[in-house]
Amino acid sequence: MIGLISVTAAGAVARDRLAAAWPERTRVYEGPAGDAVRAAFAECAQVVCFLATGAVVRLLAPLLGGKTSDPGVVCVDEGGRFAVSLLGGHGGGANELAREVGALLGAEPVVTTATDAVDLPGLDTLGLPAEGAVAAVSRALLDGEPVALRTEVAWPLPALPVTGADRGQEHGYTVTVTDRAVEPGPRDVLLRPPTLVVGVGASRGAPADEVLALIRDALAEAGLSARSVAELATVDAKSREPGLLAAAERLGVPLVTHPAGELARVEVPNPSAAPLAAVGTPSVAEAAALLGGGELLVPKRKSAASPAMATCAVVRRPGRGRLAVVGLGPGARDLLTPRARAELRRASVLVGLDQYVDQIRDLLRPGTRVLESGLGAEEERARTAVAEARAGRAVALIGSGDAGVYAMAS
Repeated sequence: MIGLISVTAAGAVARDRLAAAWPERTRVYEGPAGDAVRAAFAECAQVVCFLATGAVVRLLAPLLGGKTSDPGVVCVDEGGRFAVSLLGGHGGGANELAREVGALLGAEPVVTTATDAVDLPGLDTLGLPAEGAVAAVSRALLDGEPVALRTEVAWPLPALPVTGADRGQEHGYTVTVTDRAVEPGPRDVLLRPPTLVVGVGASRGAPADEVLALIRDALAEAGLSARSVAELATVDAKSREPGLLAAAERLGVPLVTHPAGELARVEVPNPSAAPLAAVGTPSVAEAAALLGGGELLVPKRKSAASPAMATCAVVRRPGRGRLAVVGLGPGARDLLTPRARAELRRASVLVGLDQYVDQIRDLLRPGTRVLESGLGAEEERARTAVAEARAGRAVALIGSGDAGVYAMAS
């Protein structure tokens, strides 16, 4: 929820425009500014204040807790000329909110976060848990120092201005995409992609603590990070099992369930007669983990309790890239859609006709790899884009006009 606060008539007009545009996202706070700011700060994930930045700073100062917990705060001036990202630019989403507010009100977004100012994705804004020296490595990227990118598991990241592994190793800065349980060094950042699926089976009434202890022991012995667990998976018959639901909630992941018939068709190394008799499939933990494909890293194991009431297995699912087919519209820059612009900025690889690449080259993030070719190479470009996406990269394949009407999408 976004809290909206104003104290003047002009501010109220702009405030009401946001409220009308985002009725499901916003809540208007009335009354004295101090009371309104304190209430919105406590109750909302983001706040837009139609007040002077100095006034908002003084009101916010005694409320601040930390960058991971404070809401994002945007200030809009009395004239509606600027939308200033004041607090929580990354963690609170204020930078993006400032852009949204600016677009809606016709105001200039003001973003002073160093990475955003030079169009560099923040390492803590990539949608993956980030561990280690985020500030130090970000500063190295900003300063143009060598930073190595190591992708132990494929994941579609946006473009980063990283250098070759050798130069990065010499200087000691690294960004590593991994699901292994390793500790970052003083100049390292670890990004944790959600690559692990934990299949779980449980007897009726299995305690959550037993399930969690089993999962954590299995991950630890395999050298895997719990922060890369994407989901717990089990059979439909266990969809309301309290211990499994509580374990998933405490891990911060969903509990995904599958019909017994689907699980019974999955080939597993350790089938058993017990689950076949109980729920209609010879395997729950291994089959549920393997159902979407992947590499079995931890075969079925039982909990240490006596009697054991839970089983688990761990699979690393194959890395999946993403492919966006982006139409550049009729040619004028102001007719390029916001979604198309966002996909260009999200891509680490751009594939397209050289003439079209020249039209939007300035919109690409630093470090974007551009694969361009001339007229007549449409099939080659399509094959290249698919191959890059299959390798786990974020790819944009560009074409003119509407990509769904013209040739590139089909």
